[in-house]
Order: sequence, then structure tokens, then C-alpha cells
Amino acid sequence: MSDNALKQPALDPDFSPEIVADLYRHRPRHLALTFPIALFLGPLGGHRFYLGYFWSGVFMFLSLGGGLVWWIADLFNLRRLVDKSNETEREREKAGLPPRAMGFLPPRSQLRLDAPPAWAPLRAGRRRVLASAIFLAIIGFALGVTSSVMKFYEPIVVLCLFVLVSVVAARTPRLKSIPGINALVRWVHRLRLFYYTVDPGSVWAVVARPTVGILFAPWRLKVRAEVRLHLQMGGLVVLIFSLFDALELVSTGGLFSGIGLLLTQFFQTILCTYLFVAPASALITTQLLLEARDSVVWILSAITLLAMWVGFS
Repeated sequence: MSDNALKQPALDPDFSPEIVADLYRHRPRHLALTFPIALFLGPLGGHRFYLGYFWSGVFMFLSLGGGLVWWIADLFNLRRLVDKSNETEREREKAGLPPRAMGFLPPRSQLRLDAPPAWAPLRAGRRRVLASAIFLAIIGFALGVTSSVMKFYEPIVVLCLFVLVSVVAARTPRLKSIPGINALVRWVHRLRLFYYTVDPGSVWAVVARPTVGILFAPWRLKVRAEVRLHLQMGGLVVLIFSLFDALELVSTGGLFSGIGLLLTQFFQTILCTYLFVAPASALITTQLLLEARDSVVWILSAITLLAMWVGFS
């Protein structure tokens, strides 16, 4: 977007010049944060995903850190990996390109946000609102039942966080300045900007996207970016819960005996979070881009949470 375009008021307050500038900002990766990620999640490729090395992260994940050998080698070469990642981002910034995590976006000089999404005329209408409400009720109820039966609650926390941040914090300037909340708000804006620039398709397509997206992500940049966006928030919450579980195992001296169960629960929760929360957040986000008023989105969010509570109870 040109400087003149940035000074013009955007159609949606979520796409103010400050937000656009923030989303196009290239934030450096720091060794102090990369090291604990590599230490605790290195065998799963966590540090490589964090540094933007998607493919090597996938291979590391599938091979459990190359039988832990690759993981140990990375621990000794971590500074070089961080420096290389930051150098790549600096080059993209000089070229006016978005960060790699936002690689689905056009160069900033070509971004236009002063009109509704190009796909809006094809997707707007009462039928879409009704279909979204039905699917959100089904998703919420199924998530509640699944969480109740399997006794893990992280997916419920993720969905509640998304709704609160998306329809409350992202529209409240004071909340956006709170540390921690501001990171979640940035994530919500990334998701909205993705669907602003990429046609989400029909309601059926949005609901089916998690399963289909996993299959096509390795070959398509936009699909990979969407999958990564949906996994980021859920993965963070699940990771925090997993760290608490790991600390509990350490305190009881049962870390090694319980590591298998811990990893199994981690993957199950990630899968459940992705399959349920991803379509729900996509439906709510795309409807936010279509509605001139937030009231419809508030109602859809309330339907989702109510159905989830009914399923859980």
C-alpha cells in the first residue's frame, strides 16, 4: 500500500494504517526465546517452525528430530539458524515483501483495503448467515461432547479465547495494549487479513478446509499459510498446558515414564483443537468481513459457545 493509501481511512477499523504496518513489520527472532523452544520442542521441530523453516520443521517432526541426532546438532548451531532467519527477513523487508509467516500477502505497495473483500458479492447473504449458524452450533456441540468424553479442555479454552479476542479485544483499544492480549490481537488480524485477500469459498468449503488443507498444505503456499495460522493460537495454548503437565511429572519424578503419555495427549489435543476450532474461527472471521454490524457475529459466537456448553454438560 502506498503512503497516500495508508493515510486514507480503511473500510474496517481492523485494517487501520497502524494495523497494516504492524502486520508487515519484520520482527527479529531472538536466541533467548529460540533456545527454550528448541530445548523442549526441538524433537518436534518447534524451533524450526518458529524460525520460519517450514519444510525442515515438518521433516524434523516426522522423524522425531532425526532420532534426536538432528535435534542435538541444532542445539549447537542455534545461533547460526537464528541469524540466517533474521537475514532472510531483512531482505524481504527491503524488497517490500511481508514476513514469511504472512507470505500469502502481496507486496505492501500493492495491498488495497479501502473496499469490501473482492469475494464479498459472491458470498454475502442471509443463507450464508443461516448456514454458518447451523455449522457453528454443530461444531460447538461436537467440541463440547468430545472434550467431555476425552477429558481434555484445551480446545474449549482456545475457542473461548478466539471469540473473546476476535469480537471484544480486537475492537477495544485499551485491551489491545495489554501484554499478551496484544499478541492474540495481532494473530486475529492476521487471520482476518488472510481471508480478506483469499476467497474462503462456500460455508461447506470453510468447514471442510481443516481436513483438506492438511492434504494440500505441502504444495500450496496459501493453504499452508492458512493451516499455520489456525495452528498457531491453538498450538500455543496446548503447549502451555503441556508444559504444566511436564512440570508436574518432573516434580513427581515420573517424567521419563510419562513422556509417552504426555506426547500422546499433546497430539490428540492439537488434532482436536485444529479439527474443531479452525472451522469455527474461519466461519466467524469471514462473517466479520461480510457484516457491516458486529451484532450478527456476536449472535453467531453466542450460538457456538452455547452449543459447546450444552455438549460439554
